Parts: sequence; C-alpha cells; structure tokens
Amino acid sequence: MKRAFTLAEVLITLSIIGVVAAMTLPTVIGKYKKIQTLTQLKKSYTILAQAVKLSEVRNGSLDYWDYTLPVKEFWEKYLSNYISINSKTVSDSGIKYNYLNGEACGEVLCTGASYTVFLPDGSSLTLSAYQNLKNGRVIMIDVNGYKKPNTLGKDVFSYAIIKKYGLSPFGYKDFGSSADEEANPDALNQVFGEYDRDILTGTKGYACNKDKKGFWCSALILMDGWEIKDDYPW
Repeated sequence: MKRAFTLAEVLITLSIIGVVAAMTLPTVIGKYKKIQTLTQLKKSYTILAQAVKLSEVRNGSLDYWDYTLPVKEFWEKYLSNYISINSKTVSDSGIKYNYLNGEACGEVLCTGASYTVFLPDGSSLTLSAYQNLKNGRVIMIDVNGYKKPNTLGKDVFSYAIIKKYGLSPFGYKDFGSSADEEANPDALNQVFGEYDRDILTGTKGYACNKDKKGFWCSALILMDGWEIKDDYPW
C-alpha cells in the first residue's frame, strides 16, 4: 500500500516554498529590472551616439557646433535628421523627475523649458534648454518614457554632447581651482573625460549615491563596463 502525504505535510511543504519564494523573488525581480534597464539604456545610447556621428558628417566637427542655439533649433539642426522619433509626442513631456535621493529635480534639464522627443520604443531623449555651456549640450535618456519611477540613476540617465569628448556621461574631471568650486559647487559637475569611482559615488551633489542627485550614475555604469554592480544605489 502506497503512503500518501498528509494534509499537514503538504501545507508545511507549501509554507516552506512560500518562504523561500518570498526571500528570493525580490532578488530575481531586481536582477531582471537591472538587465532590462541596461539593455534599453545601451539601445538608446547607441541611437544617440550614431546620430551624433552622422551629424558630424554633415555639420562638421563637434568643435564647431553652436551649443548656444535655443534648444529646439539645436535639435532640428544637429539631431532631428538622424533619429527616428514618434512625431506625435514631440513636446513638453510633463513628466515630473526626481533626484536619486527622492527629491524633486529642479535642474533646467528636468523642466518643461527643455525639449523632449520620444523614440518609437517609448524611451525619450530630453535636451536641456540651458544655453550657457558654450562647449556642449546636456541631454537625458529616460529608458521607459512616461513610466515610473522617472528617477535619475534608476530609469533616467544624463549625458552631454561636448566638444572635446563627444557624447559623454555626466562625470568628473579634476580641474579648476578651489575658488571656482567655492563660488559654484556644481561647476565641476559640468566637466567630462576622466572618471574616478570614489568621486562618482562620493559626497558631491551630483554623485551616484542614494543621498545625492544621481547625475553621475551614467558615468558609473560606463566605468563599471556597462554593469550595475552590487554596490550601485539601486
């Protein structure tokens, strides 16, 4: 005679399975979201990088681009011919962005003054309306457009098209004097080219740190070989 499991044994087994699932499922979901984010970020970054290269063929070296143009004119002159977009959603997106620390993003890049275009896959590119950077134009990639969390370092990543370095992630290069930094603490945040992981994850305002703004998370991902490592403030 075959012995069957009792109801109590089945319930105990199901309880154990439930506990194990509850412990492991968040990790599995987290890994999936990281992979999904990286895949979409690489895709959008590649589209933007190719557009910049193609534009240089027609408009000349980045050294001679006019970065002081109004944002819509900059888009139309340098990028619109090289990126396929969803023409029905070229507008002020109305999306409310947050810094990595959870506070509302108050940068020009995050406001309706900037210019947003949506790619056919639902991701978006936002060009900053800030015109005082004569050597570059800041641009933001939102890997899932309107979908939340709309947070820097989570689904939103900042870059710049800049003369000397081309399309580069927001990062850090040690330059300037301490007086410059004291006068404008964010001045050093606008420079690209050399990256220091300790600085990218440190105490600067733009650092990829859960207590900071998260503008440098794009640089951290690139520096880590297009990975979101275990110490990333996910």
